[in-house]
Amino acid sequence: MKQSREFLILLFATVMTISSLYAPQPVQPLIAEEFGLTMSQASLLTTATMVPLAVAPVFYGYILESVSAGRVLLFSLAFLSVCQFMFFFSNTFYLLVGVRFLQGCAIPAVLTGIMTYIADTSEKSNVQKNMALYISATIFGGFAGRFFSGLIAHYAGWRAMFLILGVSLALAVYLIRTLPENRATLAKMNPHAAMEILSQRLFTMIYIMIFFMFFMFAAVLNFVPFRLRQIDPNSGEMVIGIMYTGYIMGIMMSVNVMKIIKYLGSELRTVFVGLTSFVLSLILFVSGDTRLMFLGMFVFCASMFLAHTAAAGYVNKITDKHKGVTNGLYVAFYYAGGALGSVLPGLIYEDFGWHSFILLLGVLMTSAILMGRFILRGYMKR
Repeated sequence: MKQSREFLILLFATVMTISSLYAPQPVQPLIAEEFGLTMSQASLLTTATMVPLAVAPVFYGYILESVSAGRVLLFSLAFLSVCQFMFFFSNTFYLLVGVRFLQGCAIPAVLTGIMTYIADTSEKSNVQKNMALYISATIFGGFAGRFFSGLIAHYAGWRAMFLILGVSLALAVYLIRTLPENRATLAKMNPHAAMEILSQRLFTMIYIMIFFMFFMFAAVLNFVPFRLRQIDPNSGEMVIGIMYTGYIMGIMMSVNVMKIIKYLGSELRTVFVGLTSFVLSLILFVSGDTRLMFLGMFVFCASMFLAHTAAAGYVNKITDKHKGVTNGLYVAFYYAGGALGSVLPGLIYEDFGWHSFILLLGVLMTSAILMGRFILRGYMKR
């Protein structure tokens, strides 16, 4: 791949795509107030997008077997851009949820197209480096979508962010059109291969831990805006957006994960260290002190992305075949956890309060960690 312009275009498209995924989170309290919604109802804006992300890795391969990655990218980005304008103009909550579901259908196609294009056009010696930069771009997109959504909503209302995203994605479509055409074969999900992988306790246990990891991550990030409003009703969208600053710790973790793995001795040990720190960081969210919560967000995000980056690399390292299926299952478990975590814990928060919400997440994640350590104890020294 020509390392300058073409790669930067793909990174720009990645940042805009992931930003569109998470932009509603900081403004959910505003949307809830405008449409007279409960917390769990407003959280459907995130859930509606996560559900297709969980299911798509299983089914997309059957639809897209031999295609041009550039063509997939072009049409899915264009559709995603149109969805932002539809979201901007929507005047009922259920229409907003419907548009978010459509976005969730487009986003996997965009990300698959980008990853395929990078892998296909990079020199072999640069693939790992370029994919690491791609992951960093997804993390930055997650931060940018949340931070700028809150910031822009403070000055121009919650709808303005989606108008800006629509224009930005349209620009990405224009830039993608200038990329050289390439053809790529996307591996389809093989049910027999999936069962073969899931029959191995090492893979299954990692997937289960990743499920609960993103369940907890999505829950906290989805409902922390409501908690801030509960602590201080005057907390504006800018304050909520700033709370997500800790998300940028993910970039540091993804860039330095190999050094951390070397220091700790193995990928699996790094996953458990990350998950243990992840669940312990919940303590900083118990207090009503927003300063502690702000600090907690840095530890929370750093721990999650350390475990996530180490686990994603590890499952690719230990599988000699069916890599596409292995990654597809990883993504499916990851976003399935996010889909459920973005709505179900909210019911506990509404009925029993924030402390019960935190306790539930802590118990679930701790149980997954203990079960993982017990089942995988024989793999820890490998």
